[in-house]
Amino acid sequence: MNILLNYLEDRHTEKEKPKENKDPGPVITISRQIGCSGKFLANKLADTLNKKLQQQNGPWRVISKEILEKSAKELELDPSQIEYVFKYEKKSAIDDILGALSSKYYKSDRKIRNTIKKVIYSFGKEGHSIILGRCGSSITKNISRSLHIRLIAPFDWRVQVIKKRFNLTTKKAKDYVVDIDKKRQELRNNLAGSKIDDTHYDLLINAKHFNHDEIADIILETMSIKGLYS
Repeated sequence: MNILLNYLEDRHTEKEKPKENKDPGPVITISRQIGCSGKFLANKLADTLNKKLQQQNGPWRVISKEILEKSAKELELDPSQIEYVFKYEKKSAIDDILGALSSKYYKSDRKIRNTIKKVIYSFGKEGHSIILGRCGSSITKNISRSLHIRLIAPFDWRVQVIKKRFNLTTKKAKDYVVDIDKKRQELRNNLAGSKIDDTHYDLLINAKHFNHDEIADIILETMSIKGLYS
Protein backbone atom coordinates (compact mmCIF):
# COMPACT_ATOMS: atom_id res chain seq x y z
CA MET A 1 0.00 0.00 0.00
CA ASN A 2 2.80 2.46 0.92
CA ILE A 3 4.57 1.74 -2.38
CA LEU A 4 1.38 2.51 -4.33
CA LEU A 5 0.77 5.73 -2.38
CA ASN A 6 4.35 6.87 -2.95
CA TYR A 7 4.07 6.11 -6.68
CA LEU A 8 0.84 8.08 -7.06
CA GLU A 9 2.29 10.95 -5.04
CA ASP A 10 5.41 11.07 -7.22
CA ARG A 11 3.32 11.00 -10.42
CA HIS A 12 1.22 13.88 -9.16
CA THR A 13 4.35 15.87 -8.31
CA GLU A 14 5.77 15.29 -11.78
CA LYS A 15 2.63 16.72 -13.38
CA GLU A 16 2.80 19.80 -11.19
CA LYS A 17 6.51 20.42 -11.77
CA PRO A 18 6.97 23.70 -13.66
CA LYS A 19 9.31 24.08 -16.60
CA GLU A 20 12.83 25.15 -15.72
CA ASN A 21 13.94 28.73 -16.30
CA LYS A 22 16.61 29.04 -18.98
CA ASP A 23 18.97 30.77 -16.59
CA PRO A 24 17.78 30.31 -12.98
CA GLY A 25 19.37 32.05 -10.00
CA PRO A 26 21.58 33.56 -8.78
CA VAL A 27 21.13 32.05 -5.33
CA ILE A 28 23.32 32.03 -2.24
CA THR A 29 22.84 29.46 0.51
CA ILE A 30 24.21 29.82 4.02
CA SER A 31 24.55 26.81 6.27
CA ARG A 32 25.96 27.29 9.75
CA GLN A 33 26.90 25.47 12.88
CA ILE A 34 25.00 26.57 15.97
CA GLY A 35 26.73 29.60 17.46
CA CYS A 36 27.70 31.07 14.08
CA SER A 37 25.32 33.96 13.44
CA GLY A 38 24.00 33.17 9.99
CA LYS A 39 20.86 35.32 10.14
CA PHE A 40 22.74 38.54 10.86
CA LEU A 41 25.23 37.75 8.09
CA ALA A 42 22.48 36.95 5.57
CA ASN A 43 20.70 40.26 6.24
CA LYS A 44 23.97 42.18 6.01
CA LEU A 45 24.87 40.49 2.74
CA ALA A 46 21.46 41.29 1.22
CA ASP A 47 21.73 44.95 2.29
CA THR A 48 25.25 45.23 0.89
CA LEU A 49 24.31 43.65 -2.43
CA ASN A 50 21.27 45.88 -2.82
CA LYS A 51 23.31 49.02 -2.12
CA LYS A 52 26.17 47.90 -4.35
CA LEU A 53 24.02 46.92 -7.30
CA GLN A 54 21.33 49.57 -6.73
CA GLN A 55 18.67 46.91 -7.35
CA GLN A 56 19.52 46.71 -11.05
CA ASN A 57 18.02 43.24 -11.42
CA GLY A 58 15.59 43.15 -8.52
CA PRO A 59 16.40 43.26 -4.81
CA TRP A 60 18.23 40.46 -3.04
CA ARG A 61 16.19 38.95 -0.21
CA VAL A 62 16.82 36.63 2.71
CA ILE A 63 14.68 33.48 2.59
CA SER A 64 14.00 31.67 5.87
CA LYS A 65 10.54 31.79 7.46
CA GLU A 66 9.09 32.30 3.97
CA ILE A 67 9.83 28.63 3.29
CA LEU A 68 7.52 27.53 6.09
CA GLU A 69 4.77 29.95 5.06
CA LYS A 70 4.80 29.11 1.34
CA SER A 71 5.05 25.36 1.98
CA ALA A 72 2.06 25.47 4.32
CA LYS A 73 0.08 27.45 1.77
CA GLU A 74 0.79 24.92 -1.00
CA LEU A 75 -0.21 22.08 1.32
CA GLU A 76 -3.34 23.97 2.43
CA LEU A 77 -2.26 23.57 6.05
CA ASP A 78 -1.61 25.93 8.92
CA PRO A 79 2.16 26.62 9.30
CA SER A 80 2.01 25.15 12.80
CA GLN A 81 1.15 21.76 11.25
CA ILE A 82 4.44 21.49 9.37
CA GLU A 83 6.66 23.45 11.74
CA TYR A 84 7.79 20.20 13.36
CA VAL A 85 10.16 19.62 10.42
CA PHE A 86 12.13 22.76 11.29
CA LYS A 87 12.05 21.92 14.98
CA TYR A 88 13.96 18.75 14.10
CA GLU A 89 11.04 16.50 15.02
CA LYS A 90 9.86 13.41 13.17
CA LYS A 91 6.52 11.74 12.61
CA SER A 92 6.35 8.04 13.34
CA ALA A 93 4.49 5.57 11.13
CA ILE A 94 1.79 5.45 13.80
CA ASP A 95 1.44 9.25 13.70
CA ASP A 96 0.95 9.07 9.94
CA ILE A 97 -1.69 6.36 10.21
CA LEU A 98 -3.62 8.15 12.96
CA GLY A 99 -3.42 11.43 11.06
CA ALA A 100 -4.74 9.85 7.88
CA LEU A 101 -7.68 8.36 9.76
CA SER A 102 -8.57 11.46 11.75
CA SER A 103 -8.38 14.30 9.23
CA LYS A 104 -9.42 14.78 5.62
CA TYR A 105 -6.74 17.48 5.39
CA TYR A 106 -4.00 15.01 6.33
CA LYS A 107 -0.68 15.22 4.46
CA SER A 108 1.98 12.56 4.89
CA ASP A 109 5.39 13.40 6.30
CA ARG A 110 6.86 12.50 2.92
CA LYS A 111 4.50 14.87 1.11
CA ILE A 112 5.33 17.67 3.54
CA ARG A 113 9.09 17.26 3.16
CA ASN A 114 8.87 16.98 -0.64
CA THR A 115 6.80 20.17 -0.76
CA ILE A 116 9.35 21.98 1.41
CA LYS A 117 12.12 20.92 -0.97
CA LYS A 118 10.09 22.07 -3.98
CA VAL A 119 9.49 25.46 -2.37
CA ILE A 120 13.17 25.91 -1.51
CA TYR A 121 14.13 25.09 -5.08
CA SER A 122 11.56 27.54 -6.44
CA PHE A 123 13.09 30.35 -4.36
CA GLY A 124 16.50 29.41 -5.74
CA LYS A 125 15.25 29.47 -9.34
CA GLU A 126 13.62 32.86 -8.89
CA GLY A 127 17.05 34.28 -8.12
CA HIS A 128 18.46 37.04 -5.95
CA SER A 129 17.75 34.80 -2.96
CA ILE A 130 19.90 34.16 0.09
CA ILE A 131 18.56 30.94 1.58
CA LEU A 132 19.42 30.52 5.24
CA GLY A 133 19.68 26.91 6.41
CA ARG A 134 16.95 24.39 5.47
CA CYS A 135 19.41 22.28 3.46
CA GLY A 136 19.26 24.93 0.75
CA SER A 137 22.71 24.03 -0.58
CA SER A 138 21.79 20.45 -1.46
CA ILE A 139 18.39 21.34 -2.90
CA THR A 140 19.70 24.14 -5.16
CA LYS A 141 23.08 22.57 -5.96
CA ASN A 142 22.23 21.95 -9.62
CA ILE A 143 21.49 25.65 -10.22
CA SER A 144 24.61 26.81 -12.05
CA ARG A 145 24.44 30.37 -10.76
CA SER A 146 24.74 29.44 -7.11
CA LEU A 147 27.20 29.73 -4.24
CA HIS A 148 27.02 27.59 -1.13
CA ILE A 149 28.55 28.85 2.12
CA ARG A 150 29.05 27.06 5.42
CA LEU A 151 30.00 28.86 8.62
CA ILE A 152 31.96 26.78 11.08
CA ALA A 153 33.84 27.45 14.33
CA PRO A 154 35.58 25.49 17.11
CA PHE A 155 33.24 23.70 19.50
CA ASP A 156 34.44 25.51 22.65
CA TRP A 157 34.11 28.91 20.97
CA ARG A 158 30.54 28.14 19.95
CA VAL A 159 29.74 26.94 23.46
CA GLN A 160 30.84 30.30 24.85
CA VAL A 161 28.69 32.13 22.28
CA ILE A 162 25.61 30.10 23.24
CA LYS A 163 26.38 30.37 26.95
CA LYS A 164 26.42 34.17 26.69
CA ARG A 165 23.47 34.40 24.29
CA PHE A 166 21.08 32.37 26.42
CA ASN A 167 22.67 32.92 29.84
CA LEU A 168 23.35 29.21 30.33
CA THR A 169 25.82 27.26 32.41
CA THR A 170 28.78 25.82 30.55
CA LYS A 171 27.34 22.31 30.91
CA LYS A 172 23.93 23.30 29.52
CA ALA A 173 25.53 25.28 26.70
CA LYS A 174 27.64 22.26 25.70
CA ASP A 175 24.61 19.96 25.75
CA TYR A 176 22.63 22.44 23.67
CA VAL A 177 25.36 22.77 21.02
CA VAL A 178 25.77 19.00 20.75
CA ASP A 179 22.00 18.49 20.49
CA ILE A 180 21.39 21.16 17.83
CA ASP A 181 24.43 20.10 15.80
CA LYS A 182 23.07 16.56 15.70
CA LYS A 183 19.51 17.60 14.81
CA ARG A 184 20.61 19.98 12.05
CA GLN A 185 22.77 17.26 10.55
CA GLU A 186 19.83 14.84 10.60
CA LEU A 187 17.57 17.43 8.92
CA ARG A 188 20.15 18.12 6.19
CA ASN A 189 20.65 14.43 5.52
CA ASN A 190 16.90 13.79 5.53
CA LEU A 191 16.01 16.56 3.08
CA ALA A 192 19.03 15.83 0.88
CA GLY A 193 18.41 12.09 0.86
CA SER A 194 22.12 11.44 1.51
CA LYS A 195 24.84 12.25 4.01
CA ILE A 196 26.03 15.86 3.77
CA ASP A 197 29.51 16.82 4.96
CA ASP A 198 31.65 19.94 4.66
CA THR A 199 33.03 18.92 1.26
CA HIS A 200 29.54 19.59 -0.13
CA TYR A 201 29.95 23.39 0.16
CA ASP A 202 31.80 25.84 -2.08
CA LEU A 203 33.22 27.92 0.74
CA LEU A 204 33.91 27.15 4.41
CA ILE A 205 34.48 30.16 6.68
CA ASN A 206 35.65 29.99 10.28
CA ALA A 207 33.40 32.46 12.09
CA LYS A 208 35.85 32.69 14.98
CA HIS A 209 38.46 34.36 12.81
CA PHE A 210 36.33 36.84 10.84
CA ASN A 211 33.69 39.41 11.79
CA HIS A 212 30.49 39.81 9.79
CA ASP A 213 31.85 42.63 7.63
CA GLU A 214 34.87 40.54 6.68
CA ILE A 215 32.77 37.45 5.95
CA ALA A 216 30.42 39.51 3.77
CA ASP A 217 33.43 40.86 1.84
CA ILE A 218 34.76 37.33 1.33
CA ILE A 219 31.40 36.18 -0.03
CA LEU A 220 31.05 39.22 -2.29
CA GLU A 221 34.52 38.66 -3.74
CA THR A 222 33.74 34.99 -4.35
CA MET A 223 30.43 35.94 -6.01
CA SER A 224 32.32 38.31 -8.30
CA ILE A 225 34.85 35.61 -9.21
CA LYS A 226 32.03 33.19 -10.04
CA GLY A 227 30.19 35.84 -12.09
CA LEU A 228 27.12 35.94 -9.87
CA TYR A 229 26.92 39.71 -10.17
CA SER A 230 28.67 42.40 -12.17
